Order: sequence, then C-alpha cells, then structure tokens
Amino acid sequence: MERQAFFTAQGKPFYSIGIQSHNSSSYMPEQLRETFHAAQLLEVNTVAVPVPWERYEPEEGCFDDAFISRILSLAREYQLHLVLLWFGTWKNGTMEYTPEWVKQDTTRFPRVELKGGRKVLNLSPHCPANLEADRKAFVRMMQTLKKLDSEEQTVIAVQIQNEAGYLSGTRRDFSVWGEAAFGAEVPELLLDWCELHPECALAQHRKQPRGSWTAVFGGDGAEYLTAYAIAEYIEQMALAAKQIYPIFLYTNAWITIGRGIAGLDWPSGTCAPQNLDIYYAVCEHLDTLAPDIYIPELTGYLQMLQDYNRPDLSRALYIPESARTIYNSGVMFEAVGAGAIGFHVFGGESLLTDAQDALTEEGLSMYHSFHILRSVQPLLEQNLGVWDVHPIYRRGSEANMLICGLRGGWRAFISFTGTVDGFLRMDYRHKEACQAETAGTANEPSRGLLIQTDENTFYIAGQGFRVFLLPELAADGSLDALDASPALYPTNAEYASVREGHFSEDGTFLVSRCRTGDESRHGVFALWDSGAIEIRMSAIL
Repeated sequence: MERQAFFTAQGKPFYSIGIQSHNSSSYMPEQLRETFHAAQLLEVNTVAVPVPWERYEPEEGCFDDAFISRILSLAREYQLHLVLLWFGTWKNGTMEYTPEWVKQDTTRFPRVELKGGRKVLNLSPHCPANLEADRKAFVRMMQTLKKLDSEEQTVIAVQIQNEAGYLSGTRRDFSVWGEAAFGAEVPELLLDWCELHPECALAQHRKQPRGSWTAVFGGDGAEYLTAYAIAEYIEQMALAAKQIYPIFLYTNAWITIGRGIAGLDWPSGTCAPQNLDIYYAVCEHLDTLAPDIYIPELTGYLQMLQDYNRPDLSRALYIPESARTIYNSGVMFEAVGAGAIGFHVFGGESLLTDAQDALTEEGLSMYHSFHILRSVQPLLEQNLGVWDVHPIYRRGSEANMLICGLRGGWRAFISFTGTVDGFLRMDYRHKEACQAETAGTANEPSRGLLIQTDENTFYIAGQGFRVFLLPELAADGSLDALDASPALYPTNAEYASVREGHFSEDGTFLVSRCRTGDESRHGVFALWDSGAIEIRMSAIL
C-alpha cells in the first residue's frame, strides 16, 4: 500500500503547526471555543480534538453525528484545520473513554486479566467482540466525516486510539483469550519481517527461528505478544477506515527513556521503540507511527526523532503531542529540522492565563516559536518529502554552531552570543533585543531554521542568533585573511541582497524591509518578529 508522506488539504501539501486540546474539552463542543481561542492567540493552524467513543456512541447503536458536525463547524468558524483523535479501546493505556455499556458488560466485552484472575481496566485485544464493537463505531465516524468534510477537508488526519497498551500491572493478558494467544506460535508475518530486516531490533532479539512467543523471544515474548495483538487490532480499524475515506491515519506512542518494566512504567505493547518493528510489520494501512515526546533532555529527544523518522519504510516523522514548556519551544526545531511533517503541543488551553485573555510565560515562548514556523510555512510545505531544512538550536551554553556542506559551496556559521566583530547592532526596532543579546540575558532559547532553496538563496527565521554565510574552506587546507579574521568576514560577506518579508498564499516572497549595510554587515540577525529573512549570495567566483 502506498502511504501518505505528509498531510494534505485540498490536494496540496499542508504543514501542521498545532495544539491538542485537553482530553475532555470536546465533550461539550462549545467549550472548544476556549481551545480555538488559544489556537488563535498562539497562531497555530491546526487543533487536535478527541472524539471519545463514550461521547459518540453513549448507547449501543446510537451515534451522535451532530457531535462531529459541531466540532467541524467550530473549527471552520475559527478557520482552523483539525486532527480527530479516536479515544476508543485505549486512552493512555486504559479503557477510560469506552462507553458505559461496554464497561459494565465484562462477559460480552472481556477484560485483560492478571495472572491471579483479576480483571483490569483494559479490554482484551485478543477477543473479536471488543474489536468489532470499537470498529463499528469508528467506521460510522469515518463515514460521517467523509459525508461532512470530504469537500472542505477541515480534517487533515485521524488518530486511531491513544497510547494503546496495558498500563495495568501486567505485560500480557492472562485471560482465556490471552492464554490461547500466548500458547500459539509466533505469526509468520513477524518471522518474515525478521528475515527481510535482519538488522532490526526484533530480529536481534530472536533466539530461534520459530516456535512459541517464549521460545522465539524469551522474556521479551510477553510484551511482543501484546504489541502484536494491539497492532493487529489497530490495523483492522485502519483497513476499514481507508476503504471508506483515505485520509492520513496514524497511532501514537507513549515514550519512556531508560530502564523500566512494561505494564508498570509504560503501557505494555504500545508502539514504543522496542515494539516498532512489530507495528511496522502489521500496520500496513497506517500512514505512520507517531511519538508523544515529553523528554526533557536532548540525547533521548534526538534518539526518538531518529527512531520514528523512517522514510526508508515510508513512515514520516510527526509529533502529535509534546510539552508546553519553554524548553520545548526551542528543542522542537530539532524535530522540524529532522523532517517532521507537523508538530503539536498538548493542552494548548493551559498556555493562557486564568483570565483567558493573555499568554503565560510558557505560552509567549511557544507563540514565538509557532510564529517563526508560520513565517516559513510555504517553504516547509514545498520541502515536504525533499528536505533541505536545517535546524538551528542552541544546545546548552554553546556559543555557536556550524552547518557545513550547503549547496553552492557554502557553510553557515551561527552565533548565539552576538556579533563576532565587537559591534553591537541590529536595527532601530530592536534596541532591547540587542542589549539582551550582548548581556546574555535573553530568557528564551535560541532557535530557528535555515532553509536553502537554490545554490545561492537561503531563508532564515528564528529567535536569538546571527547567521554568517561563508565559502567552504579550501580543500588544500589553506586559509585566507577573510577566513581567519572575525573583523573581516562579516563585512566582506558576498551578499547579493538581504531582505525581510513574508510569503503570500501562493508562496511568493513579498519584501517588507531591506537590510543592506549596517543591518547585515555584523551577521544577519534573526528575531521572532522579523518574519522570513531572504539571503541571496553572489555566486562564488
């Protein structure tokens, strides 16, 4: 199956910059006005909104299609796109958003059981009746969505389940259904995947060619079985949905870093890194698998980007949830630069003050980041699938960074500590920003993007850095005076032009300010309110 490599709207690539509402904000759709109000203040273009199964089908067979219609109407009123989140069998490792008529009937809808026989707050994915009930409601929602939105395409994607898995004190299901599955042999589908991808983690954990889950995978077999059962459950829902309305479909992952125990420290069977190969093998009709990243340290964050960015498997990188923190307002540019097709922050309403009329400190920093992304959104959309976007992010206290190997024989020196020639200059609109740069008192991360559109044309957008574009060093090892002298190369840069501006809807760059002379001779500075900055270099002779 050919998967979608990015989001689209009206047949065109769409870069999703968004927030997710709090989990229960959609129950009364009018309360979503607070969410959409936050979205407007933050300048995002997309809001992810839950569709809880219990809200959509409160009584068996009674579907509230008007609920979907109202969410669509509100989003259109605020001129926002949507991602719909199906909270069905799973929400954060339990079944809390399933309808009451499902929760109350544990005979018809069997639960996962602990080894001692205690039933937990999870439907067993091994039981066909559970899948059938969830799939029936999901299919109805997809049919309704196609009917109401296939022309306007307000909705750009649908998430199936939410952080699926067992956060219930067990790695696998010990019910009759679960025991039968655990006693069966590992499916050929997974064994074939290991043969096709001998370097993958699943293949590396295989202890013998075939047999039971324990025989083939040892102690990892319990969670692998759970991952397989959940992946197959989600795949059946995705298959049914694609046959109705071929919109972008994905499921998301609960991510943990470090050691821990499945079922205790994360939902057993979720599409976390250790289980990704199983989901890749099984979920043919999902367009991607997406990590919810709340990791507060850089090494783990970068590892997650690497794990989930798999163009070799036609699986795009998308961040559906992340933290509403100042730290995240900076590190998010690592994800964008790594090729993420969209980036969302969870609980956008909480970035407003209690009075709902202004942004919190975290909200202001996040707004600046969203504004930066919106200023180059057309370029991001043009680059989807053919990435020539470079992240700029100050990692810790580093004074600068270097981007080498740019087309046309250029390299970019990025300064996070101001000019390199001793002159303190931006422009007359940014005296305070210049003083903060000089004093090192800026309270937001230095971050942004450098986007190259041809051999001699670059665009930058960001906050708290300066860009110096220089020729690559000579291959023979020699240096000339311009390479060696910080006092010379800023004032001898080969600029054809440096201009601030913004992009029209059709992607045309419209100039609003020129930066010739003093405004560019000490490095091209980037501040969040400068929009997109076009740098055209003279061809290297």
